Amino acid sequence: MKKLLIILLLILFAPGIKSQHLFPVYSQYMLNGLALNPAYAGSRDVFNISMGYRNQWVGFDGAPVSQTLSMHTPMKNENIALGLFLNNEQIDVRNNTSLYINYAYRIPLNGGRLALGLKAGGVNRNVNWSNLSLHDPGDEIFTEPATRDMLPNFGFGIYYYTNRFYMGASIPFFLSDSTRNAKAVQYHDMRNYNYLVTGGVVIGRGGFKLKPSFLVKYNEKSPVQIDANLSFILGDLIWIGASYRVEDALVGLFKVQMNERLRLGYTYDYSLGPLSNYNSGSHEIMLIYDFRFRVNVVNPRYF
Repeated sequence: MKKLLIILLLILFAPGIKSQHLFPVYSQYMLNGLALNPAYAGSRDVFNISMGYRNQWVGFDGAPVSQTLSMHTPMKNENIALGLFLNNEQIDVRNNTSLYINYAYRIPLNGGRLALGLKAGGVNRNVNWSNLSLHDPGDEIFTEPATRDMLPNFGFGIYYYTNRFYMGASIPFFLSDSTRNAKAVQYHDMRNYNYLVTGGVVIGRGGFKLKPSFLVKYNEKSPVQIDANLSFILGDLIWIGASYRVEDALVGLFKVQMNERLRLGYTYDYSLGPLSNYNSGSHEIMLIYDFRFRVNVVNPRYF
């Protein structure tokens, strides 16, 4: 199994394979695993539902605003887990609504589980030029009718986790697209793959713990993007942390375990660099609920 894990990681991150654009930003990536990796499905060993809202670069016209809904659960055969991820994102004149079904096959390994995941679905992409405010309303370039495209896609991931450690890697999308004659055309090019690597660990016991975690995104047209987070866990009830997204943002994180099943998380991003002069930060809220709770407070789940 160790050899299998090494081989799969090498396949995912073979040198020379590059991607087209960065994966969407999630400041609470450590609470939103299914958005990053289909192999995360079932990892909480309960039926889990998460809802998220992100308002990025507040005050910047046309900046991204997104809503997410994810659900996942292990099946009666505990080696198998299923999940569903729904995302709606508004960016300038574009509205993208995506839906993906996730499948994970989980193998017990060294006190934890190794999961291999696949996802399939697609995005409904709408472009409405009439939403633009023009200095010249008669400009024919911007009087084209609204366009809509349905774009299927697929993804793959690998994820290993215990109660106190996790690490995963994924290629969220295998297919790329470009616009030709005002229509989206899909194609496959390994040089356009996105690559995500994430990991975290819980250090300490009792009423005070540390939880460092990271997310690395790789693509061709932008520098490698690294999110590094350090959270303090107080009595397994309150999480207070901070993240640094290299050359992009400082992030403050607060999460409260409202009861055994319900968690609420909030982050605030303070932009760095040129964009800091044009927005008042980004806000992200997540609400997470575990049904059929089977893990007691003596041995809670941190991922």
